[in-house]
Amino acid sequence: WSLTGKLAISNEKDGGSGRFNWHSARDSTRMDFYGALGRGAWRLEADSKGAVLELADGSSHQAASVDQLVHEQLGWEIPVDSLSWWVRGMMAPGQPQESQFDERGNLVRLSQDGWSIEFGKYRPVGKVELPVRVKAEQADWKVKLVVRGWQLDGAQESDD
Repeated sequence: WSLTGKLAISNEKDGGSGRFNWHSARDSTRMDFYGALGRGAWRLEADSKGAVLELADGSSHQAASVDQLVHEQLGWEIPVDSLSWWVRGMMAPGQPQESQFDERGNLVRLSQDGWSIEFGKYRPVGKVELPVRVKAEQADWKVKLVVRGWQLDGAQESDD
């Protein structure tokens, strides 16, 4: 699957937002982020061997996992692995503490791993419906994703 959209991350001390592209294949993922006015750009790639983060200044950093790398290099306490499930309107592996579905069977609220996740509007992409807004919060951390367009195995949806 692939998506394009906007990403905003904040805590009580700091925050940032920008455009992003996220592509996920069976064994790998890649996210490209472009901050406001081109600042704060980065590329994050991960597979079963580990994760690599390339920053706009040309520096490159590696870690065993995406979550570890994002924490060490960007200072973000966010579960990127879980976000890859949540952005598709699904529970991440593990037990949710609480979940709520709409009349169509779409996930609208979820509590998992200490995070509260709200799923906004869904749109059809091929034969499935996928969320176009996801908000996740834990303590002082807030993550907001607004999806502009989805591509899923040849099926495409766009809100341009």
